[in-house]
Amino acid sequence: MKNAKNELPTNVRERDGKYTYRYYVPVTKLVDGKEVKDSKEKESPRFETIQEAVDFGILIQAQKIQKTLKHKEELTVSVWGKSWLKHYIIEREPTGNTIENRKYGLGIILKKFGGFTLPEVTAGFYQELLYHLKEEGKSRNTITAVHTAASLMFKHAKRNGLIESDPTADAVIPKDKKVARKKGEKKQVLPKFLEKDELKAFLQLCRFILTINLWALFVVLAYTGLRISEAGGLQWEDIDMEKRTIDVNKQIYGTSVRNYIFIPTKNDQSERIISFGDTVAKALELLKGWQREEKLSAKTFNPKDDFVFWCPSLPGYPIQITSMPKIMKAVLGKAGLPTQLTPHSLRHTHVSLLASNPRVGLPEIQARIGHKSNSKVTELIYLHVTKQRQYEIADDFEWAMNQ
Repeated sequence: MKNAKNELPTNVRERDGKYTYRYYVPVTKLVDGKEVKDSKEKESPRFETIQEAVDFGILIQAQKIQKTLKHKEELTVSVWGKSWLKHYIIEREPTGNTIENRKYGLGIILKKFGGFTLPEVTAGFYQELLYHLKEEGKSRNTITAVHTAASLMFKHAKRNGLIESDPTADAVIPKDKKVARKKGEKKQVLPKFLEKDELKAFLQLCRFILTINLWALFVVLAYTGLRISEAGGLQWEDIDMEKRTIDVNKQIYGTSVRNYIFIPTKNDQSERIISFGDTVAKALELLKGWQREEKLSAKTFNPKDDFVFWCPSLPGYPIQITSMPKIMKAVLGKAGLPTQLTPHSLRHTHVSLLASNPRVGLPEIQARIGHKSNSKVTELIYLHVTKQRQYEIADDFEWAMNQ
C-alpha cells in the first residue's frame, strides 16, 4: 500500500493536516573571498488545501522561468487574508451578517489568489476576477461583496507596508444588464406600510387579543421606528422614563431565546438616542406592572439580563424575533388588514407618518431611525408621502414673498 505522502503532487508536503510547497531559491555565498552561486531550501506557508500549495508552486516555477525569484519573505494572499479577517472582526466588531459577507467574499478571493504573494496580485489580475464573476452569472450585489472584502484586505496590507499599491483601488464593478421597463411599470417598489387609521386599528386589536408584553412591543416599534432586533435587545437600563428617551446601542442575536448574544448596531448611524411620547410612556408603565406580577408567579426566570420585552413562554428571556411576523400576521388578518406586512413594516409606517408632518424633514427622520443619509428606502417613502406638498411649494414661496 502506498504511503499517503507519496501520492501528493511533487514538492507538496503534508503535516498535521496542512500542506506546504518546498522549493529552492538562488543565493550567493562568499567562499574564500569569491562569490559562489548556490541554492537554499525554502518552504511555503502552510495551506488548508493541496490545491493552494500547488498554486503556490506554479507561481514559484513561473518566477524561476522569468528569473525573478529572489530570497525575500513575502506573505501569500491566503495567509494574509485569514490573518486580516481575524483582526477585522476584533477591531470593528461587525454584526453576524457582515462577518458572513466578509467570509464569503474572502473565500472567493482565496480560491483565485490564495497561493499568490500579495505583490503578485496586480490591478489587471484583480479586474479580471471581477469580470470572470460576472461571466459566471454572479449578481452585482455578490460581486460587490467580493470587492468590499478584497478592498478592505488589500488596503490593510498597504497600510502595513506589505504592498506598494492597492490592486483594488481603481477596479470597476461590472454593471448588471439593464432591462427596459414596460410602459407604466414603476421604477422602484414602494415599501409596504400602514396608513394612520390602519395603524390605530391594528394596535387597538393587539391590546385586546395579545398580552401586554406583545402589545407594548408593537406600540414601541410603531411609535419609535426601532428595528425588531433593536427592540428585542432593549434592557430597562436603556430607557429613561423621566427624560423619555431610549438609548439604542445594541441588537439581539441568537438561534433561540436561551442562546442569545448582544451584537453592535447595524452601523454607526444606528447607535442613537431617540425620544418617545405619552403613548409609549403609558405602554411601558403598564408593561412594568405586568412584569412584576408575572415574575412573582414564574417558575423559571432569566437571571442574567433585564429585558424590556419577554418571550411569552419563558419569562425574563428575550422575544423570539422569528416568531413575531406570524403573530403580527394573525392580528392583521383579524383586523382585515394586509397580512403580508411584517414588524419591519411598522418601521416604514413610522417614516411615512413622520413625513406627513411638514415640520419634519428627511434628515431628521433618517437620524431618528438610524439610516444613512443616502438611504433609498427612507427617501422613497418620504418622497411618496410628501409628493402633494411639492405641488404646494410654489404657493408657499409666494406667501413668503408677500409677507
